[in-house]
Amino acid sequence: MDTRMIAIGIFGILFASSITVLLTGVSEESQSSESGVVFVAGDPLFQGEGHDHMNASQHQAGTDNIEQLAFNPLTTPGNAEVSVARSPDGRVYTYQAGWNDMHIVDVTNASDPQVMGVYNDPNTQVLDVKYLEYNGNEYVILQNQLV
Repeated sequence: MDTRMIAIGIFGILFASSITVLLTGVSEESQSSESGVVFVAGDPLFQGEGHDHMNASQHQAGTDNIEQLAFNPLTTPGNAEVSVARSPDGRVYTYQAGWNDMHIVDVTNASDPQVMGVYNDPNTQVLDVKYLEYNGNEYVILQNQLV
């Protein structure tokens, strides 16, 4: 019987201390004068059924310290996965994932990007793009997902 009373006493102390911490924490939070993060420009994510990723005019949420040099409408909007690499010939290319394709874009002249090639697979979604140079050969590695 002593063991049972000790266990009930410990449980009572733990319960009372938990309630005290809970009530103290709630009252401190409600009296806090700090506000959460506020985005001055509104919602930082482009959302809504009417949003068109192919329309550059709907992506004007930049800041004053970033200048858009060029815009190239790719065949399909999609993932934000991009790899940038300098090839052995010295040119700079981006490897950009679209929804079901991957674009190779020459960005050596950043103000005039040129699409050099497109890999299209209508049955997959391109999730990841990596560029690799090995033993003098160039490889583009894609992770696709069947859709």
